[in-house]
Amino acid sequence: MEARILAAAIEEFSEYGFAGARIERISQRAGTVDRMLYYYYGNKERLYQAVLEKIYADMIGEQRAFVTPDDPVEGMRRLVQHSWDHYESHPHLVRVLMNENLLRGKHIRQSQQVTRTSFPLVETVTSLLEAGQAQGLFRRDVSAEHVLMTIMSLGFFYISNQHTCSTWMGSDLMSPARRKAWREHICEVVLSSLSPVAEKDAAPAPRKAPARRRAS
Repeated sequence: MEARILAAAIEEFSEYGFAGARIERISQRAGTVDRMLYYYYGNKERLYQAVLEKIYADMIGEQRAFVTPDDPVEGMRRLVQHSWDHYESHPHLVRVLMNENLLRGKHIRQSQQVTRTSFPLVETVTSLLEAGQAQGLFRRDVSAEHVLMTIMSLGFFYISNQHTCSTWMGSDLMSPARRKAWREHICEVVLSSLSPVAEKDAAPAPRKAPARRRAS
């Protein structure tokens, strides 16, 4: 019963946001009565927090399962691919997080579980980076935070802005061919940015010593 309620709540909050979601509609979706929602979660806000915790746990738990530091390049590639695949197959995740950002993260800040759930993913990316750096495969002047933000941004933006971007670009961004091409592009962008060659290209040119003035 609790699993059905949570699944119904994810659909409701993704469609209507926190303010527009209704307990009675969630009950109907779950095939139960309102009092069962209050029994398990107490109130609408706590149910919404449970939704946030659930979608983060699903996303991050699945990503970690695909990552191994044994082959850091392949591990990073699989992390990028699976991150995109998860955004693509879970559009409700994107909609719920867009709504929570409109609320300035009010509810997610109240959940310690989201922080606990997310931290191991940072550790996984850090392990991949360190393994790649030790083997001379990844540049040393990059942080796990930047890598994660790059991966998430390239996936999240594409899905969240698919309708507007498809309109003004005059193409269907969600066609199978374009989605496949974007998946490959994300991998190329992330791995290219981690290449030691990119580190050399990013290094500032040495400054020339100022010319000495001639004595008058």
